[in-house]
Formats: sequence, C-alpha cells, structure tokens
Amino acid sequence: MKKKALSAFGRIITAVVVAVLLLVLSLNISTLLSLNAIRGGANVQSGYFCAIIGSGSMEPTISVHDFLIIKGSGAYREGDIVTYVSPKGSLVTHRIIEVSDGAYIAQGDANNVPDEEIPGQRVLGKVVFLIPGVGGVIEAVTAPIGIVLSVCIFLLVLLIQWIRRDINEDKLNEKQKANNHTEN
Repeated sequence: MKKKALSAFGRIITAVVVAVLLLVLSLNISTLLSLNAIRGGANVQSGYFCAIIGSGSMEPTISVHDFLIIKGSGAYREGDIVTYVSPKGSLVTHRIIEVSDGAYIAQGDANNVPDEEIPGQRVLGKVVFLIPGVGGVIEAVTAPIGIVLSVCIFLLVLLIQWIRRDINEDKLNEKQKANNHTEN
C-alpha cells in the first residue's frame, strides 16, 4: 500500500514539475519573440511574458532574482509596475510615475532619478505576478554547470529506476520459480 501511495505521489510531483517547466519555457519563448518584435519597431500589446530581476532598483517591492509574470495590455496608469525595453535593448522593470500622450516616465522605487521617457510601443507589459527568489534557481539551472548537473541527475534517476526494475523482476522470477517448484 505504501509503495502505491509513494508511486502516485512521485507521479504527481513529476507532472507538476513538467507542467511548471513547460509554462516557463512557453513564457520564455513568448518573451523572446516579443523582444525581437519590439526591437524591430513593432508594438506588442497583448500576451504573457516573464522576466528575472537583475538589479535592486525596485527594492523593497521587487528584489534581485524575483521571477515576474508580465501581461501586455497597451494602456498603463500611474503606479503600474511595467517592464519595458530600454534604448540599449535590455529589459527594465520600474514603476510608472507619469503618463503623457502615449509615453511614460518610470522610476525604480530605490532610484532617485526617473528614467528617460518611454514610448508606449517599448512597454512589454504590466507585472501581474511575482514569485520571490525563483529567478535565481532558474538562472542556476540554465547556466552551463546547471545544465550539466541537471542532465547528470536525470541520468542518475533513470539508472536507479532501471536497477530497481531489474531487482523487482528478479524477485518476481524467484517467486515464480519457488511457486513452480512447490507445485511439482
């Protein structure tokens, strides 16, 4: 009974991990496609995107390594925390402090000086969800050493499963032989 419960629990955990990884992968693809569109001059006004915070400019509201879910909408208000593409092409997440004629002035909560005016078409979207610290884990896993370690762990789990299956098959064969022997 315990083995069945543990097996079911393992399947549930595996399904949740796979679902989260697929969600993060799809958000990353969406973000990359949208960034390329914005850099090419297009206006992205809908969709969900993701970002990992790399600086403390939004402390204490948003911290380094926080994972953000961003939703594009096309219209933003003063006080919204938005992610936009800077003139250098990097993502910046700051709070809108002023709205004027389709452009925005934003500033990091921890900064003393506002950013330069942001044209509306450079805004990727508004932060709608934040997962504290998860970005650091994602960055670690996607770094070259993290990928190598992940592959090694995956192969180790497969090896353990293979060994366990062989042991269980051997035990089953021994029981069948013992049963056949006692029947004769």
